[in-house]
Amino acid sequence: MFKGLLLKESLTSEKVLDLITITKTEIWENEGGSPPQPEKWTALSFEGPRHKADIFADELAKVMKPEWYANFSTESDVYVIFENRVFNYPKGNEMMLEMVREYAISKGIPQNQIDWKE
Repeated sequence: MFKGLLLKESLTSEKVLDLITITKTEIWENEGGSPPQPEKWTALSFEGPRHKADIFADELAKVMKPEWYANFSTESDVYVIFENRVFNYPKGNEMMLEMVREYAISKGIPQNQIDWKE
C-alpha cells in the first residue's frame, strides 16, 4: 500500500484522483501565501495499492502545476512528484533526499514547504 498527501490546488486536472482512495480532506489556511499559491489549500490524504504506486506517480507528474509537488510513500520507498518529474528513492537515503530538496528549491518551491516525511 502507498499513502500520501497532496494539495488539490496543485493539480491541473482532478482526473488523476480517480486512481486513489481519498481518506481525509482538510482545508488549510496558507498564511503568508503569495501567487501562485492560494490563501486556502485543500489537503487530500490518500492511499492506493502498492502495485499501482509507479503508475499513480507517473500520472500525477503529468498534472502537477509548476512550483508545486506532492509526495507519498510505501513501506520502503519515498515518491516525490513534480511537474513532469518523479523521484523515487529508498527511505533513509540521505543523498537522494538532499538531491530532491535541491531540485525543489530550483523549481521555486519555498524552502519552508519542502517538508515531506519519509
